[in-house]
Amino acid sequence: MVRIALFVALLVIILVAVKFPKFRRTLGLTLVVVMGMIGIIIWQDSQERELEFERISVDQVQLLQMVVRPGLNARSFVVNGRIQNHAKDYTILSIQLQATIQDCDLGTCEIVGQQHSMFPLEVPSKQSRDFSVTIPFSVIPEIKGEAAWKYEVLKIRAR
Repeated sequence: MVRIALFVALLVIILVAVKFPKFRRTLGLTLVVVMGMIGIIIWQDSQERELEFERISVDQVQLLQMVVRPGLNARSFVVNGRIQNHAKDYTILSIQLQATIQDCDLGTCEIVGQQHSMFPLEVPSKQSRDFSVTIPFSVIPEIKGEAAWKYEVLKIRAR
């Protein structure tokens, strides 16, 4: 029903524009203004999206109780943990986490896999939340020594 009404309205506008030249100029000017306003709204939205990643620094969060277990296939792992939001005024909306696998043998460790994962997680100010995220790795080399995991928060989106 809405589509029919829009089609009829568009048809009436076209017929009126054909019949009255002054209406064509007004319609053209109106379209230019509307397109400009849409452009401004899109630009402001992209600016706001960039600000969401600057509200909380990675120093204001803490990862705790990090545990990893095998995922559904040989190249994926499920990372469980808890994140604390120490920011005073902002709620975390999503986190980009970097997981690194190291092969440690005879006191030396070598990075054999590293992957980033962005996932949604709402953590209000001065609170903690548990999370579980599956991180797929493209290739996992054979671990000769002992596997060691490191985790780092790279980005935080907050409001």
